[in-house]
Amino acid sequence: MRSILRLVALSLAFGPFACAVDERSVDTGNVVEPYGGDSPPGGNGMASLPNAPAPSSSNDESPNNESPGNPSPSNGSPDGNNSEAPPVVQLPPAEPPALPAEPGEVTEPESGEVPAPPPEEPPVVAGPVVPPSDLPPAGDAGVPEPAGAAANLRVLDWAGFEAAISYTFDDSNQSQIDHYAELQALGVPLTFYLQTNKQQNMSPVWMQAVRDGHELGNHTQSHQSTGANIGADTDTATNFIQSRFGVTVYTMAAPNGSTAYSAIAQTRFLINRGVNDQRIAPNDNTDPFNLPCFIPPTNASTAMFNAKVDAIRNTGTWQTVLVHGFPGSNDGAFQPVDINQFTAGVRYAKGFGDVWIDTVVSVAAYWRAQKTFTSVTPATANGVTTWSWRLPDHFPPGQYLRVTVDGGTLRQGDASLAWDDHGYYEVSLDLGTLTLSP
Repeated sequence: MRSILRLVALSLAFGPFACAVDERSVDTGNVVEPYGGDSPPGGNGMASLPNAPAPSSSNDESPNNESPGNPSPSNGSPDGNNSEAPPVVQLPPAEPPALPAEPGEVTEPESGEVPAPPPEEPPVVAGPVVPPSDLPPAGDAGVPEPAGAAANLRVLDWAGFEAAISYTFDDSNQSQIDHYAELQALGVPLTFYLQTNKQQNMSPVWMQAVRDGHELGNHTQSHQSTGANIGADTDTATNFIQSRFGVTVYTMAAPNGSTAYSAIAQTRFLINRGVNDQRIAPNDNTDPFNLPCFIPPTNASTAMFNAKVDAIRNTGTWQTVLVHGFPGSNDGAFQPVDINQFTAGVRYAKGFGDVWIDTVVSVAAYWRAQKTFTSVTPATANGVTTWSWRLPDHFPPGQYLRVTVDGGTLRQGDASLAWDDHGYYEVSLDLGTLTLSP
């Protein structure tokens, strides 16, 4: 026991030198003689530590009494012959172990210690979300998400705009090519119906139109009003457009508005545009294979185009406009109109900000899908309401409807619908089903 106490005293007095003591000299209850049983000089059973200062006696702490040799005999030896009690070694009090910090608790670092950064919160993993559409935003931002009961789902007319208008051009006329820069500068999607037996179809302008986001539609190969071969003539035009420009043709415009193309279009296209002037309303009974349009008279003024815009905004409807060309190109365009009068009319519609100006295929897809969706009778089970639908034939992929509800959660499969703060959710039509739950 005394040997153990002596080792403790040595370690306190000599610091690192005490660590040089052979660990074999300590054994519980016994003193193990190192060096083969022979004690080194000093007679205390421990190895002499060269150049190490001897510990001070309990009676004199003066450094003058220290000897560079062995420890003083007054400290006792393991033979039990000395009469003095071993010194009492005062050890510093042990620090209690630090308790772990509570979650979220910030502990104060000790002086000079670099504080550890707080543990990172685990990331919030959201479930899959239906991706947004390519439709232009409608309305003002900042609308809060509905927080009421899961009820009253409603499809927004015209993707949330007050009205819609599509500007179309027939016959692949040279004046359309010559004025393409002015048309593109309007910054709105347009629809060009190509008559594919004309040399103007070789112009690079049409490929540029595709890159700029405009629609290329079918106006047949030969522009025949009737005949036994009009179906094949239509297919020839489709093949040319798809092979040359790499696009799928979803809509056509019947030559001269001939109703003979209605049956042909039903087996090939989503829409066939006719010529009768009429506005189209949401969920109405307009024939999608004889879609009406407005053909302005020769040299029509901006006021005539503006009047059509005012009418659709007042009635919440869709108007298609057909322009064949512009003066000055000697292409024989039917009822040409001045390019400046026309572009001023488009800018008038655009300036309101509440008129959806888009291609025929984009607006027609929304119009037809809305009618399909609203005709569905939903099923309800365990508080969850489900709509399922089948889209019309020749329907383009990647289309959406915009809806709103009083509250609840809208999902398509495992994906939830994100709220757009313009005031709606966007439903992917490709997924074919929608659920509303509390």
